[in-house]
Amino acid sequence: MSVIDDYFLKKTDKVSFIELKKDTTLRIKNYIIGDNVPLPMVTDTLVNEIREGELEDELKVAHVIEGIIYILGIDYNFKFKDEYKTILYSFNSDIEDFILYRGLKLNEEKYYEDAAIYFRALTNINNKNVNGLFNYALSLERIAKKFIDSEDEEKGSKFLLESTNQLETILDLDPKFALAYYKLGYHYKNYGQFQKSKLIWEKYINLDRNEIRVQEIREQLDIIMDDADNEEGLDYLYTGQYEKALDKFLSLISKHKNLWNLHYLTGLAYKGMGEYEQAIDYFYESIELGGRNVDIYNELGICLFGIGKVNESIDIFNKGIETDNTNYKIVFNRGLIYLQLGLFEQAKADIATAHRLNPDDAIVENKLKELEQQNNQQF
Repeated sequence: MSVIDDYFLKKTDKVSFIELKKDTTLRIKNYIIGDNVPLPMVTDTLVNEIREGELEDELKVAHVIEGIIYILGIDYNFKFKDEYKTILYSFNSDIEDFILYRGLKLNEEKYYEDAAIYFRALTNINNKNVNGLFNYALSLERIAKKFIDSEDEEKGSKFLLESTNQLETILDLDPKFALAYYKLGYHYKNYGQFQKSKLIWEKYINLDRNEIRVQEIREQLDIIMDDADNEEGLDYLYTGQYEKALDKFLSLISKHKNLWNLHYLTGLAYKGMGEYEQAIDYFYESIELGGRNVDIYNELGICLFGIGKVNESIDIFNKGIETDNTNYKIVFNRGLIYLQLGLFEQAKADIATAHRLNPDDAIVENKLKELEQQNNQQF
């Protein structure tokens, strides 16, 4: 059972069930309900009816309809779901508009939990009702914030993700539903998915006529633009499109000259293009700007070795290992250079250490076995 289903199912105490007397029926417009169908009522309403003595006189159809809406919002897979849906549409062919209106009124009156149940019921009886989906998404977002504020990040993130899913579903159904774009941009920004946020918001500003909201999103786009460019550069880098990545990173460096990570990423792009000397300059600059990530030293050492500066390469690997002696890659690479220099024992020691730090790397394991075999053949 999902966290969301469990959350709503715990609200079943909001609904009580009554049964018709044997061989009696209840007519709702042209639909006849038999005595085999339990009739839900909101518990508070039922208690009031009993207290006022009205329940015995007449079972009010409106109360049953209210109960059906609640139970379909609480339990998505209720046993009598299909029959209840038929009852709702028999009662009012515009029942979806009624449920939406009641949900919005409850929300306006700050009965947020009941509003969420109404919106969820609407998506249950029609999962293509975009207004229902949108308001249900907003309710899920509100619940997510409540959990996050109470430091239950795990539950909060699941409710927020489900809210995101509902908003994305809306755009599948109606690509011109502007407010879904508006909210989704914030969701993607929250996830650190700046490119998606940028694309969604760029579509949004062409759809909404509300100038206040549009101006708000223009300002948000200005805020995330550099993050979106950085993310796009990373995508290019990871997919081997090094020249495109370089264009992005150099553009960002022109605005943020003192960020060590941008110089590091630029170095990686140059390295990917085979321009080692350019890469070396940017890696050194990254260190000068305060970068202490061991990966900088590792990549710098590889480039220095690549242009024949072996001693400098070893020095850089040494400094990197002093920074973080638990990184198996840099230890392994220093071992490979020792091996190139014929320093067999030092090479074997480094490669054995790298294997101990990460016994799951097949390349390291195979190299260690190869060295051990060579060692055995010498004796």
